Amino acid sequence: MTFNNILVIQLKHLGDVLLTTPVLRALHHAWPAASLSALVPRGMEAMLREHPLLREILTLARRAGGMAAPVRFAWELRRRHFDLVLEFSGGDRGAIATWLTGAGTRVSFAHPKRPWWHRRLAFTLLAPPLPLRAHTVEKNLALVAALGVNPHHQGLEFFWSPKTEATVQDLMCRFNLTPRGFILMHPPARWLFKCWTAAGYAQVIDVLQGEYQLPVILTAAPAPQEMDLITEILSLVRTRPINLAGQLELQTLGALIAQARLFVGVDSAPMHLAAAVGTPSVVLFGPSGSYNWGPWGAGHMVLTKDFDCQPCGRDGCDGSKISRCLTAITPEEVLAAIDRQLQVCTSPLSASV
Repeated sequence: MTFNNILVIQLKHLGDVLLTTPVLRALHHAWPAASLSALVPRGMEAMLREHPLLREILTLARRAGGMAAPVRFAWELRRRHFDLVLEFSGGDRGAIATWLTGAGTRVSFAHPKRPWWHRRLAFTLLAPPLPLRAHTVEKNLALVAALGVNPHHQGLEFFWSPKTEATVQDLMCRFNLTPRGFILMHPPARWLFKCWTAAGYAQVIDVLQGEYQLPVILTAAPAPQEMDLITEILSLVRTRPINLAGQLELQTLGALIAQARLFVGVDSAPMHLAAAVGTPSVVLFGPSGSYNWGPWGAGHMVLTKDFDCQPCGRDGCDGSKISRCLTAITPEEVLAAIDRQLQVCTSPLSASV
């Protein structure tokens, strides 16, 4: 079985897109002469922008954009003559996009609750679902394995341009930072119920900058709820961390994480970036399952509370947007995990440029 033109579809968020990168490497290894493309939601393409294996990144707007837009989109997919499509999102839009390509081989996961047209029309091959506790990377690679491919390289990959590297070097010079000489802390997540407490972060920052003499860089997306958490943290700290929240493009953030000695945060896309660039992490998990979404690979430490209800996948306890399984984690527990990680952070600096 040979394929010449392959499309990978992932229509979820930034972290989900990054977790498909081992698939790209596996497909390239199996069919090195094939052209690889990706379809992601508009606004998520930055995660793959510099990936050397991709010929093209297609984007799909979340809103239709008028009557003509879906027709143009369908025509764009069909005219590229894909012969293999792998769909990882599991939703209707991904299934429709797969069917629109007209590819001879269209692959996704079997799911008993999907409508008949998912199973009989959109796809030609449905892989059996993996066990509930399988990591998302393992699930993604299982879709490749359904084609008879044994994925050898299973690491996440993130790339950036020389221009981005120069930007990061300028930032480090401006703040007098050295490689592996600082901690990057990304407190927020896209969803508030995945966030730890501002007071906890403030206490940890003060100990790191005071007792450990390690500068802390704070980062966040420019979304209002994320910036609000950063503002609250800054109002509580006694020391002065370097605040780059809302100021960094995705490539710059990933390249800066690669220079850090340690990443500290929660279940978020930057956590996956740390795993991709080889920076050890301390990550706090609450309502989401670390066995599905934890940092992929070795060298990371996940903190959770052993609550019977965890993980629940809900938006906070009783719909409050606050998860007690997260807020119950103490600053002392976080600092103890950071201390253990700092003692073993001796891996060489990543050089993915």
